[in-house]
Amino acid sequence: MLLTLIISPSFFDNSFAQQMTPPQQWKKFADIDMITCKSGYLLLQKSNGNPVCVMPSTYLKLVDRGYGSHNQSMMEKNPEMMNHLMNSMATNENLMYHWHEMMQKNPTMMMQTMNDWVSQIKANPELLKNMLGPMTSDPELREKMIHTMKNHTQMENHLKSHSAWMDSVHQPMMGSGMGQGMHQSGCMWCSDYEHYQINSHGMMMHNSDKMMDMIHHVWINSDITKDMHTMMLEDPSHMAMMSNQMMEPMLNAIMDDADLREQMIELMLEHKDFMNSIRHENPQTDH
Repeated sequence: MLLTLIISPSFFDNSFAQQMTPPQQWKKFADIDMITCKSGYLLLQKSNGNPVCVMPSTYLKLVDRGYGSHNQSMMEKNPEMMNHLMNSMATNENLMYHWHEMMQKNPTMMMQTMNDWVSQIKANPELLKNMLGPMTSDPELREKMIHTMKNHTQMENHLKSHSAWMDSVHQPMMGSGMGQGMHQSGCMWCSDYEHYQINSHGMMMHNSDKMMDMIHHVWINSDITKDMHTMMLEDPSHMAMMSNQMMEPMLNAIMDDADLREQMIELMLEHKDFMNSIRHENPQTDH
């Protein structure tokens, strides 16, 4: 018996497209949704309408400089591309500076982000370590952290009634090793991260309107925004960068929750350099 397989012509078109360059595909299909790129590359439609496949970091640079336009609808039809784009956005210092800045100017977005973070951290306590690791380990961030804690009434009262904390604060300073490295300080839960020095002159973009438009399109999709929040929390380097800019709302969201406040205290007690900063600053006080 002869079996006849009926295969859609589009199968051959898509298979053949994999062997063609974006311009060749564009000439054949004249449909941006039919254009495919190699795995790891993003599809960008240039200002003249022609498609091009580029690396995620290059995609951001071309959009920033106005050589192409971000197409959110096209990205959402290709989850792999969208994921690569979000990863590139989350690790781009300039872009995230503006993301955080916009968040600070938008109370609703700030509240939604912090609520989402609290929910994710309560479900996965390891994420709290990613947030606190850079703060406790970097001397400058550590000072900001201590200042923020002092201004949080619930945290201040919690610390005063926490016997282990009070005992530790009044102990002599502990040895913290020869350097400022996280593992040298005895913080075995602190993940490695790159400390970002935010310089105002480095935050300028060529075409901030286009980049802000791209951020806006990500914001209005709740599922994509939630994925971005997860990427932020999972990356200690991003947490370090974000802590420079908006530590107070980040910590306040944690300290407002009784369970997370307790977890935060337990983690701080494990960090020698952080506890030495408390002891050094308050050697004879009750808090």
